[in-house]
Amino acid sequence: MQTGVMTEKANAYRCRRFWPAGTTVVLVWLMMAPTLMAEIQDIRKEISRESERYSAEHFPDGRLPPKHDWRNQRPLRRGEATSPEAPGGVGYGYYFYNNALLWTNSTVADYYVVAPTFPGEYLTNYLYLTSTCRAQLGTESLIAYAGPNEAAFWIYDWARSEENRWQVRMDLPIANPQYLTMRPDEFAVTRQMVHVRNGTYYLGFSGGKYQWKNQVMLFNFNRGDWDLIYSYNYGTANLTDNLYGSGGDPNGYWGPILETFQTYTSINPVGFDLIRLFQDGNTNAFWLNTTNSYAVMASPWQLLTEAPNTSFTAAINSTNLGRNTNSFGTLCVTASTNAASFSLSPQAGTVSSCWVLTPMSNRWDEIVVGLSPGAYSISFNPVQGLATPALQNFAIGTNSITVVQAVYPVPVPVFQSVTTIGGSIAFSWTATTGLVYQLQYKTNLSYADWANLGSSSTASNAVLSATDTFGLDPHRFYRVQQQ
Repeated sequence: MQTGVMTEKANAYRCRRFWPAGTTVVLVWLMMAPTLMAEIQDIRKEISRESERYSAEHFPDGRLPPKHDWRNQRPLRRGEATSPEAPGGVGYGYYFYNNALLWTNSTVADYYVVAPTFPGEYLTNYLYLTSTCRAQLGTESLIAYAGPNEAAFWIYDWARSEENRWQVRMDLPIANPQYLTMRPDEFAVTRQMVHVRNGTYYLGFSGGKYQWKNQVMLFNFNRGDWDLIYSYNYGTANLTDNLYGSGGDPNGYWGPILETFQTYTSINPVGFDLIRLFQDGNTNAFWLNTTNSYAVMASPWQLLTEAPNTSFTAAINSTNLGRNTNSFGTLCVTASTNAASFSLSPQAGTVSSCWVLTPMSNRWDEIVVGLSPGAYSISFNPVQGLATPALQNFAIGTNSITVVQAVYPVPVPVFQSVTTIGGSIAFSWTATTGLVYQLQYKTNLSYADWANLGSSSTASNAVLSATDTFGLDPHRFYRVQQQ
């Protein structure tokens, strides 16, 4: 009998998968929107009354607060050292430019807003925590602080006439506490947050126009479900009037930002967590990353924490008036297992956090802050059963964020010996203690399936073995599958 030997790694390892609150709802809703949307509680009449009451109390003269005209702003171009000043200024935020963000029938931004009840100091003007959903005529769904007032939820609709774009203004902590929750961010720091879902949908062509719907929902933590806060249908003469990537991208390129109108000295931490973008009914979300977005930061905001692809939190305090003043950089280490550990050279001046799981990506991040600019090397320590990543060199710049990736793969099983004794054949292969292996065979490589030979074995040391008896087959091919 002719024999052949093959190896194949079936599954490297299984990471624990943590899903943030509401994720299952997100995925089901996107796949079954027509059915589930009818079940979502519509409280727009209550919100309309609350908005009118709020406006009458805070804007008795009828003069609504200003809003930036983003059509006059452009993002930072590659190679520029500083960002252009936006009308009124931008505290900290993200701008998207990758063509992967083009959409055709729906775009939904889903994110938590880090929103303390009070901003931490008296504001003579406005502070907005806002985002669009990548639609040029979509809405801005934002947390607003005005004067000494507590957190409020406002909606600004770019599809309406210029004098009628402010649509919703309502207090949260006093009148609507059901939309606030205390939850840990990705760095295990518990903060007060609001869960927002802001979307624009293409409805088709009718009446001589392209029809659209803007829709905003807030998660009601008392009911454990979404409340429909705002909905508006409208038409455009051209598809390009609304789709991201057309007509100069007036609103489609910027993401979650802190929008500022004055100078602050002591603001409580604010920001965004679990920032996701769903498009065209696809349940696979886009995350913030270096291939589709970049950060714009205006002093004196200080970046407190940032997890690549998911979140950022920024603040100002009286002892450190900005990230620009400390001349430090930040390192984010991304590893494939939370058992990973590492050492830096040089070591001086580092303060590190614990490992935290990046939801929906099976990836572990550790943030090391307070690194002085310069050249560093990072070496990773062994993890039992996994291959150790190689040493990496990297540089830290002033106020920069450097990402280092460490993949700890499971070693592929390799046949050590194949011997024939009489009417049988014996195998031995390398193994990882605690993992399960299955010897398999097929009589023809053109066959799709492999057959199991005997039962699977759990490795108790670095080598496993098995035997097979010659049968009537003219030849067999063998492999070891790691399970």
